[in-house]
Amino acid sequence: MHSWPAARAWSYNVHLGWEAGLKANSVEVLVITTPWLSLAKDIIRGRTFDQVWINDLVLSSGRDGGDVSEAQLEMLATLAPVRVGLLTESIYDYTEAEMAELPDMQRTQAEVEKCLPYLTHVLVFDEADAIAIKQRWRLPCIWTPCSVARRPIYNNIPPPTYNQALFMGSLYHGRQAWLDSPCLQGYLSLKQSPDEETLRTKIFEWLHCPQTRRFKENPWAIWFYPFYLHILRHLRKSHYFNWLQALQSGMAVVNLPHFVKTYTPRVIEGMAAGRPVLSWEIPDRPRNKALFTDGKEILLFNTPEELRDRIQQLRSDALFARKIAENARRCVQQFHTTDKRVQQILLWIETGKEPMYQ
Repeated sequence: MHSWPAARAWSYNVHLGWEAGLKANSVEVLVITTPWLSLAKDIIRGRTFDQVWINDLVLSSGRDGGDVSEAQLEMLATLAPVRVGLLTESIYDYTEAEMAELPDMQRTQAEVEKCLPYLTHVLVFDEADAIAIKQRWRLPCIWTPCSVARRPIYNNIPPPTYNQALFMGSLYHGRQAWLDSPCLQGYLSLKQSPDEETLRTKIFEWLHCPQTRRFKENPWAIWFYPFYLHILRHLRKSHYFNWLQALQSGMAVVNLPHFVKTYTPRVIEGMAAGRPVLSWEIPDRPRNKALFTDGKEILLFNTPEELRDRIQQLRSDALFARKIAENARRCVQQFHTTDKRVQQILLWIETGKEPMYQ
């Protein structure tokens, strides 16, 4: 994405984190970011590949300036016999109220579907989308819940700075009403994402500004690409560390309602950071709900009053709060690292056997 405000909401774990997961499984990886896709043939320089992974299909569409043309999709399809597309947002199963709040969703669906004929396998974050894609497109498709980089999953957890639960995220889908709820005053606070207007954000903006994008037309630009990628990795990883530390500043992490019908990276990352996680109970997603046990590794809620009571329970029982956090951290470490998830995906591609996630 060309701007930091657009990029910051997307977790390291669902983007460059995949590269780390592939390398941990002894896979040789060549990363080409979307702004450099026009120079893909020069970057590839005649190398051959077993697989191509496109991450992700929503951001490969026209949204946020990430449009991938039909010609580029055709080129990617010639590179390897296996082409895997990752879809980190829900695109099919929406209520009428949600569709009214998402006027561009039908266009997004069409742009995602534009990519599907060029793929041999699809990974989705929403279990309902897996069913829809298999039925509509007859493509091998599996549900792939969020995961986190193995490091850092914290063992030594610092004490919280605030005796409130924190929400970090965008204020859409009625989230402001939750924060304004009278019963949650003094219990729940909004915390801004770190790295606002810092040197990191300025460097990120410079790497993707129009002047730098025009630099790719220079015949020497191809030699700059490894340096660009090195800087990008450092920026995204350092922001991720700052993000985890920001999650640790509250006594718990809250996941308010959202459009994507799965646990977002915020849930798994809050667990990796060593804080109890409270999440709205995502409706009609039984496999997602089975990832963590309510009252053991996560605390679920459906109303502001339930959320308040759950936060109060954590405040009044430090041992219970610590057990929730420790149980979740162990579960993430065992089942939900990106190393493990990539291993499961590669085995599925090879054998067709769907993985178990708990």
